[in-house]
Amino acid sequence: MNKKIKNVIGLTALILMALSAFMPFIISSRVVNSQSPQLNPAASYSFPWASSYPTFGVTTGSGPIVPNNWNVFGVGERSDDIPYEFIFETLGIADFMTGQVYPWLATNWTFTDNNTNFIVYLRHGVYFYYNGTLPNGTQGQILWPFSAKDVVATYQDYFKVYGNPFNVTVTEVNPYEVIFHFGKPNVQYALYDLLEQFIVPWEQYANLTNPAAAVIPIPVGTGPYYLAKATETQATFYRNPYYWIPGRPFISTFTYYVGISNAQAYGLLAKGTAQWGGTGSTGSTPFSKLFTYANPQYYHGMASIGNGSGGQPSFLWINFARLNYWPWNETWFRYALSLALNRTQISLGSQYGIPTGAPPTPADFLPSPMEEIWLNSTIIQEAHQVDQYNLTEAIQILESHGLKIINGKLSFPNGTPLPTYTMINYQGFSDTYATTQLIAEDLAQIGLQINVVSETPSQMFGPALDGGQYDLIYWITNAYSPYYVWESAFIPPLIPGTDQPNVTALETIGVYVYSDFGRWIPPKEFIDLWIQAGDTTNVTLLKQIYNNMAAILIKDLPAIPVVFDAYPRYEYEDQYYIGFSTPQYFYTWNVEPWIGGNLLMLMNLAPRPPGMSNAQEVAYTQAAWQDLLAFIYGKANTATPPSLLAMLQPSTSTVTQTSTSTSTVTTTSASTSVTTTTSMSTTSVTSTVSTSSGLSTGVIAGIIVVIIVIIAVVAYVVVRRR
Repeated sequence: MNKKIKNVIGLTALILMALSAFMPFIISSRVVNSQSPQLNPAASYSFPWASSYPTFGVTTGSGPIVPNNWNVFGVGERSDDIPYEFIFETLGIADFMTGQVYPWLATNWTFTDNNTNFIVYLRHGVYFYYNGTLPNGTQGQILWPFSAKDVVATYQDYFKVYGNPFNVTVTEVNPYEVIFHFGKPNVQYALYDLLEQFIVPWEQYANLTNPAAAVIPIPVGTGPYYLAKATETQATFYRNPYYWIPGRPFISTFTYYVGISNAQAYGLLAKGTAQWGGTGSTGSTPFSKLFTYANPQYYHGMASIGNGSGGQPSFLWINFARLNYWPWNETWFRYALSLALNRTQISLGSQYGIPTGAPPTPADFLPSPMEEIWLNSTIIQEAHQVDQYNLTEAIQILESHGLKIINGKLSFPNGTPLPTYTMINYQGFSDTYATTQLIAEDLAQIGLQINVVSETPSQMFGPALDGGQYDLIYWITNAYSPYYVWESAFIPPLIPGTDQPNVTALETIGVYVYSDFGRWIPPKEFIDLWIQAGDTTNVTLLKQIYNNMAAILIKDLPAIPVVFDAYPRYEYEDQYYIGFSTPQYFYTWNVEPWIGGNLLMLMNLAPRPPGMSNAQEVAYTQAAWQDLLAFIYGKANTATPPSLLAMLQPSTSTVTQTSTSTSTVTTTSASTSVTTTTSMSTTSVTSTVSTSSGLSTGVIAGIIVVIIVIIAVVAYVVVRRR
């Protein structure tokens, strides 16, 4: 290369580095938005009367944080996903119990060509943001525009990590449109798997050979908060000043506390350290003795809605790979076990007097909100015949098939007692452990000898539940739709490329399976119906399919529904913060910190103004939710109109807006660190310079244009004179 040209290029680089000093940060070169990043109005909200409030705290029983690797695909690298929910976002958010999908990073989607193409339209004006210590140890900020390029990179990694059962390819149509092409259509997979995946920036995640093993040292997300600092036991988050929902979130900072056990989480709630929790596992101890005693007027705990209209699907699974002999392999025997369970007492005992699940849990294996949407009254009535408590009839059924209760032990016809069986759970999960104990007590009335064992979570969720090393277990399953409830509970792993169950895997103890925990081999009709449900968007056809699947479950009873584990099960205080989904105004089921899509509630939380009545609190919550919906559905240009802000004004003071210079991310006259990000891999490659800023953005832009023109002219002259 000509030496003069080298000098010009070098001069250009130096000038551009110097110019970068005038900017608060440098946006990625892949600018796809015609508009520049817009500061969120929430960054300028001031609630001076809330300065004495405790910093908002969040807790739930969970595992430790992995503070040095924020890889969303890091399978096995982290045991706590909760902090990711505040940083990263998904294309859509599904309501956990009803299955309704709200547009989020996507504004809309449609299926075409017999559901083989899933077209997703992306939201404009969204940015990935981070502010803090960069991988090279310097302080700086990152602001990358969100586009289809990020979506493509995300799902390329997703399929590498989680597999691609429906042969999906994802293609960028334009910066705000992508197409997922299905080799084999599956509508449910598109709605509840693909739309629910965290979207990550291509700068960190593109072209990863092994995404699960990559180290991502800093989390750069589009979410309402960015990570300020983290240890294994807690993390602090600050509001993203460039968040795309205008006026949200209202809470500027919060701390997430890891509750290694339910007891520890309740302690944080009782002390007022945490204002939002997702424990809900009371077991034999009432809420009043766990934390509400500390502030009965404002501390609240929920275990289902209205004494049982909700409930997360939960079953007593029988491990057919172990208990594959008579009488366990007989439907009449499982039916007798079902009749022996006093679900009312189990429900009351597992949540200390708070009935859980629908009244009591029907054997169609669906919670009430889902059941009312999808099943007909005939199927529901048939289901209710299966789960009635009738100890006398249970014993009669057993005796009619030759079984006997001898000295309190259920025995084979020859008088030999059935062996003692083991039922596992984890004592730290006080509600499910209490349920397990109560099930064992009820089954003892028909002579079954059951030993309840508390396993560690790592043993319970690994070798036991997934690896089949158990006899009986009571545990919860998935939600969102009947498709996912029943897939999780009863659809076995299939032989790749077929609709045939992998019988070898099911029958081999130690081979991990991640659905169908009872290792039941369903009839082909059940699998065929499930496949059909994934292939259609026709609601009428779906209802027919789900009713047929429910009929098979009622007839075969592959697992025994007990009580739906209380859902929602969460805690909150409204002395200092409002906007929670409560029995007074229940607007979303995504209320627990650990549940995906809890942003539906978090976006409405705000400091409580002095003097606000309970009626005003409910009115605010309703308005905040409706305003949020209006914005995400494109019916309003803001989620926070003046009418909503007015509801957050106390009688003696007002919500004020401070000047941009004191509330936004800017440089000042003092020396500041500025970062140019050029990463294309798993870490951010940065260059940092010391700057001082005193010029407006418009002036800087003008200077840049002039200098670039000058450089171009000089380069042209040099080339002409070679």
